[in-house]
Amino acid sequence: MAARVLAYHAAPAPCLARAAARARPGAAAFGDLARNRLPLAPSSSCGRRRNSMLAPCPEALKEEEASASYAPPTPPPRPYVPQRDDYAGAGALIPPDDASLPGGHVVLVDGMSMIFRSFYGWKNRAEPLLNSKGEDVSVQYSVAHAILGVLELDPTHLAVCFDAKGKTFRHEMFTDYKANRPPTPPELKETIPRVIEMVRRMGVPLLTTSGVEADDIIGTVARRSVERGLHVSVVSPDKDFFQLLGPRVRQLRPNGRNGDASKGADYDEQASNDGGMTPGTNGFGPHGFKELSARGLVPYTERDFRAEFGGLDPAQFVDLLAMVGDSSDNIPGVEGIGPKTAPKLLGEYGNIEGCVANATQIRNKRVRESLGSERGAATAHLCRSLVKIRTALSDPTINEPALPIDALGLTGKVPPADGGKGVGEYLERELEIASAADRWREACYAASRRPV
Repeated sequence: MAARVLAYHAAPAPCLARAAARARPGAAAFGDLARNRLPLAPSSSCGRRRNSMLAPCPEALKEEEASASYAPPTPPPRPYVPQRDDYAGAGALIPPDDASLPGGHVVLVDGMSMIFRSFYGWKNRAEPLLNSKGEDVSVQYSVAHAILGVLELDPTHLAVCFDAKGKTFRHEMFTDYKANRPPTPPELKETIPRVIEMVRRMGVPLLTTSGVEADDIIGTVARRSVERGLHVSVVSPDKDFFQLLGPRVRQLRPNGRNGDASKGADYDEQASNDGGMTPGTNGFGPHGFKELSARGLVPYTERDFRAEFGGLDPAQFVDLLAMVGDSSDNIPGVEGIGPKTAPKLLGEYGNIEGCVANATQIRNKRVRESLGSERGAATAHLCRSLVKIRTALSDPTINEPALPIDALGLTGKVPPADGGKGVGEYLERELEIASAADRWREACYAASRRPV
């Protein structure tokens, strides 16, 4: 029988977590890791070293004693199921080439990423952009032109998604989540509300909800849109969105890299099964690579992902990122597994469960020992929960009936009832961004002439 580890009233949550872990093999390592502690090794001397000021927790001791004589069978590993023919992206399944689907193009913008990129881009320049009142409008200038560039792609639906203030469910899972990031500069904190107000005035729908990240909002709205028969473009440089890619979901990466484009290929001349980059294919509209790159956007599709990651399905990127880790979010990954090893493991074993179940067959000693250990397996599963973008949030604010997909439609918003005059004056006279004002008026005129 395993040695008894005493639990105390002074720390009921850890005490119950360790007791419950004994009834679920492997959960102790996972729970302690999630709270940034290493699993406790059993020790026959633990009881003798207890603090005399603390009394044992009798409920935990009873549960521990009961669990010591019972260990449920370990569930079989979940086999990886390759991508289905009706998989459309973002977790959505729809019949391919279904002519009854309504069509349309939804663009979902990672708003915080756009603001941060603009802010630090201007920080690297010699001087900020000031208006006649001495106000720094640098970030507003960049974001306004970025939004206008998206509007010029003629989407039928558009939304800019922002993180809400406060922590999310990922911080509850792992308290050191994003703990390595420096504090947000005060001047950036002051800029964010002004940018949000500008985007709101432009008539672009804004989405945010507490407790989750903008990535999860994008994932959920993307799935809902695809299930409606729409195509989705996610505007963000963040590689996390690779996991959403599919025949109806692509990513537009600001100043990013595309495998085919980097080799000099012209998307305007490629075959119609290229992921929506040639004119009129796959519902993304008549915009080829040249027109996108002129707006600072580089398309990244399911095909590009497969070429970069050795033929893996985009959905496997969750497991890949979990094993490799993500230093920008302080996600540790599995020791010994890097960006070259992970695709090979997933190509052979499919997912984390397959890698763990076949750990003894892995040649690399360090990787074999990591995945074969309780700690390594627990780390991999925790990291996967952290990097996985949620595509089925139940929050009512981003679901029917509070948020029908039609609410993201641009009809009646661009141009607005006044033809865009009010926003044009706001951009030109209040912010003093004349170039954005002129571009806005042009976008409104083009939209007014577009057949409904």
